[in-house]
Formats: sequence, structure tokens, C-alpha cells
Amino acid sequence: DERSLVKIVRMPQGEFLSEWTYEDLKREPYGVVSKRPMVYMTDDHEEIEKSMWCYERGMVPLAGEIDPDIAAFTAERYQIDQLITDTTACGKLTSYLSSRAERLLAISIIDTSFPLSSLVSLAPFAKQVRLVLALPETGVIAEAPLSTAPVFVVETDCTVADGKTLTLTKKTQLVTPITEYDTGIPISALTRRSDGTVESFTLSEE
Repeated sequence: DERSLVKIVRMPQGEFLSEWTYEDLKREPYGVVSKRPMVYMTDDHEEIEKSMWCYERGMVPLAGEIDPDIAAFTAERYQIDQLITDTTACGKLTSYLSSRAERLLAISIIDTSFPLSSLVSLAPFAKQVRLVLALPETGVIAEAPLSTAPVFVVETDCTVADGKTLTLTKKTQLVTPITEYDTGIPISALTRRSDGTVESFTLSEE
């Protein structure tokens, strides 16, 4: 009976549908609460979903145009105070971010890998830069503050099994359940919870 959206998830093994209710989507920590967020994602479907997340959190987002010059122009006119983006898209706004008189409240970079050599330059442009490890079908898995050696802390509604690749279970009862889902993302566990599951980790290049 709840409102929901359905996404097509494309993987090498084939495509499948992933359904999320708006209420479940609202719980995902994609960004922070602010007054004028901008959503600027490479994938149109992801931009729609993250914009919907903003609406569900009581924020009216600016959905960035594909053209980076237009995106920068509208961001300035809207006086954005937060940027929700991915590793590819955020690089297109570096010039705009460096020209701002004030730092953003936050930049949240949502992706599965994070090229630190290009991302560290974003640090001066926001009070906090969040690396948000997430997949379209799973939502947020873990997050870390931007640093030269980021340590990701697993979200409280997630269980990550101890192993060489990130195998995820979502504790919440989602419409499309996530149970022992092997993401294929290589990790190195740093700390573990009392039940032996992973509490924090780094991304491995293996």
C-alpha cells in the first residue's frame, strides 16, 4: 500500500528489478539535511532517486543539468548549500566549487570506488566531504570521511560478513530483500562486531 519506485539494475549476469518504498528510501543516509541541496549524478535514474530522497527529507533539491556549465550557473543562482554527487560527476563542478565565496555544508560522493587522487582536491570546498559506499540495488552500505586512507564504517542497518569481498545483508525488511548479497567489492576488514561481522573496513584493490 506504500508509494514506491522500481529501478532496473544492470549487471554482467543480467538485469533485474529493485523496488524501494519512499519510506525505506527516506531512511538511507545519502546526504545531510540542508536548505538547498543539489543532486548531480551521472546516471539519470540515480539523480531522480536521490532527488526523491531530498523531497522525503523535507528538502527541495536542484537537479543538475547534464551540461556542466549550465549546472554551475543554476547552482550559483539557486545558492546551493550541499552537493550530492558521484565520483565522475563531481569532477565537472570543480571550477565552480573553487569559485564559491563560502564552503558548502557538505559534499556527499555516492559510488562504489573512490579515486582519492582526484577527490582530495574537494576537501577545501565543503565543511565535510563524505564518501558514501552504495549500490543502486542496496542503498548505502558504509561511509567514510574523505582522507588519504579512508576507513568505512558499516551502517547500523547493514550486516557485512567477514570475507575478501563485501557480502551484505540489510536488516530492514525491504520490498526487494538484500540477504547475503555478494557485491563483489574487495574489502579488508579492520574491526569486527561481537558477532564476528565487519564493523569497519578499507576498500581493497585486489
